[in-house]
Amino acid sequence: MMPTKTKQTPLVEFPKGEMLKLIKSFSPERIATFLDVTDLKADTLGPKLDKMANWAISLKCASVCVNPVEVDRLPLLLKGSNVAETYVMDFPLGKVDIDLKAQMTSDTVNKSRLLRGEGKGHIDIDIVINVGRFKTDPLYTLEEINAMCDAADGEIVKVIVRSSELTEEELIKVTEIVRESKAKFIKNSTGMDAYGAMPEHMKVMREIMGNSRGVKAAGGISDAMTMMRLMYAGAPNEATQIPELFRIGTSGPLNIVSSMGWLLLNTEDWLDAGIIPCKVCPFNYTSKLRPELRVHSQNRCKECIHNHYRKNKDF
Repeated sequence: MMPTKTKQTPLVEFPKGEMLKLIKSFSPERIATFLDVTDLKADTLGPKLDKMANWAISLKCASVCVNPVEVDRLPLLLKGSNVAETYVMDFPLGKVDIDLKAQMTSDTVNKSRLLRGEGKGHIDIDIVINVGRFKTDPLYTLEEINAMCDAADGEIVKVIVRSSELTEEELIKVTEIVRESKAKFIKNSTGMDAYGAMPEHMKVMREIMGNSRGVKAAGGISDAMTMMRLMYAGAPNEATQIPELFRIGTSGPLNIVSSMGWLLLNTEDWLDAGIIPCKVCPFNYTSKLRPELRVHSQNRCKECIHNHYRKNKDF
């Protein structure tokens, strides 16, 4: 009987020479400028917001990312700095109708501008699309995104597509829609999905979005090596390695910045240690997926040349 032929899933690989060059082009100070310091928990209190603002200002991060209710305080905390405010609309499900979502966006933008008093250009709006509607009516998604962009009145809009709930074909399709919309960025996850940022998804998004639109990675990013892998996939050339075109959402900015120092000190050791392929493969994370996506992922694992890593794990 002929053995079953296996194949590698379309994983991003990380050549040592290219990763070494990328890492050495960064410093702890530079890596901080790509970070959206994030806390979207239901029980976030004022002292945590103060701490996030202090982190972001002292590290010169890109923004502080919170729920819209914090618009009554965050503009005042960041006033006079170069740190933007990011508000996540319709988090985490994306199930509010378009008109109401647009009204929420407009109200938040207007309140921020009034309190901060520094005009346009200090706000990012991250919106969660209605994934269910996308699967049945992609034109609804385009209308939804453009309505949010209009309501944001020229501020940066990032579109959260919840990539863990999509097949590869759906991810390609929704990224094409974002590219055709008025939005500036695409973002993979709310950080509360079945899994977080995967290099594979970042690569697909960048290839479709091109070099003039942004890609943001979020979910499970807490150290510099993880961020560098995501940047290698989602910002593979120097033209895209700027905060205007690549961002990281993280609740652990201090650990990312501090671990960058260790990464620079022992770069080759970190690269030689490598990573188990399953850890950066979207097909490995099946427990929280819908049944049809779970079966699809399990089948991909069975075909993969790396499936020996799963020999003690149920397919």
